[in-house]
Amino acid sequence: MGKSVLIVDDSNTNIFLLQSILEVEGIKSSVALNGKEAFSFLNTEKPSLILLDIMMPGKDGFMILEELKKNPEMQNIPVIFITAKNDVDLRQTALDAGATELIHKPVDVNKVLKLVKNILLN
Repeated sequence: MGKSVLIVDDSNTNIFLLQSILEVEGIKSSVALNGKEAFSFLNTEKPSLILLDIMMPGKDGFMILEELKKNPEMQNIPVIFITAKNDVDLRQTALDAGATELIHKPVDVNKVLKLVKNILLN
């Protein structure tokens, strides 16, 4: 099975951008618009990586990450948070919660690709 990425974001613009970045590199991606859709997907498929927006209606990214880390079948899937929040301590908070990395919006295409490739190749 090839490597795949689950994008969880409530913004179609962000989803389109992230999918485009991954597609150019031949990386398969799937989309969930919220936590409920993400867990429905994760119950049937296990991506190699999750790109997770922090600010979403309903469950935010931290709540979703907490649920992932509690589930033995999902706890080892790397998660990169993507956020428009510009809090100085947010990266450390994200890492402490179990995220692999945090990227600020607007996303730096090269940074996203470098991180994604690094995680998928290891």
